[in-house]
Amino acid sequence: MREYRGRHQPRTWTTSIPKIGNVERYDRYYDITYDAIQNRQFPTVALPTGSLVVRVNHPKYDARGIPPASATSPDNRYSGLRLDGRAGHGALYIGTVAGVLREHTHYSMPEQPEKIWKPSSKDVTSEYMRKQRAGAEVHEEKKLFLFQVNQTMLFADLRLTALTSFFHKVLQSGGRERYGFADNVIVDFLARLISDPVDYSAPRGMADAIYDTSKRSGLVGVCAFSSRADKDNGFVVSAEGDSTGGLVHAVFGAGKSIVSALTPVPRKGKPGKVYATSSEPAIEPELAYDSFQEVMQRIDPKREIVR
Repeated sequence: MREYRGRHQPRTWTTSIPKIGNVERYDRYYDITYDAIQNRQFPTVALPTGSLVVRVNHPKYDARGIPPASATSPDNRYSGLRLDGRAGHGALYIGTVAGVLREHTHYSMPEQPEKIWKPSSKDVTSEYMRKQRAGAEVHEEKKLFLFQVNQTMLFADLRLTALTSFFHKVLQSGGRERYGFADNVIVDFLARLISDPVDYSAPRGMADAIYDTSKRSGLVGVCAFSSRADKDNGFVVSAEGDSTGGLVHAVFGAGKSIVSALTPVPRKGKPGKVYATSSEPAIEPELAYDSFQEVMQRIDPKREIVR
């Protein structure tokens, strides 16, 4: 690709952030997103009122609260420290059951898969997920929280299917010259960089632009497929009855702010009552779920749990 210098977010200096390994790529994706939102061409997806989403959180804190440290973290895909050293925006990560289970497995699995997969190897990922679905405790300290969306939220659509179409349009409308892409650049490659498991340059560039333009666009964050797999070999085979295939949503905002569009659903009783209103409340015990099995049975009491 040709050399590229960002236009919409000039910096006097650049802070080294390990997860943003390619500053030029960050700037390129920031500008592409910024321009598309300005022109109302960036793909969006709504999370409708009544939708159910899940989050893993420590029961000591309000699970609807954006973690204070997420605005300065150097390790998050869609939020954190800016390249000029300023604190960025924070994010509350929620998702469908399949999406959250994959993310939880990736970060919490005690035994990690072998670096080189072999057909004869033990599949520790699928085994851990099987135990989680069958009722294993989700974490020694953390719990699961189920929410019902009480007002529709509009997200930037970072799913691969949406981004592939988006980048086709970018290139067809002069994007190769404007953003310094090589003449033979591959569209699928541009879209898949958002899900890179190691380098977050592209997704952070997009996420920062989405947040910076949110007041005029109305976008509250990003929606993407979970980039994690169900098996050690990288395959995705289960959606937990989830027609979306496993989504993750990141709701952007300031640290400690509460996402009021989410209403906690207790383990028993009727959804709709909001129990927690501060960032460090005394959480009612019926709001915390011990396992994915409990959550799935709350969503669908007639559901048969596959062991």
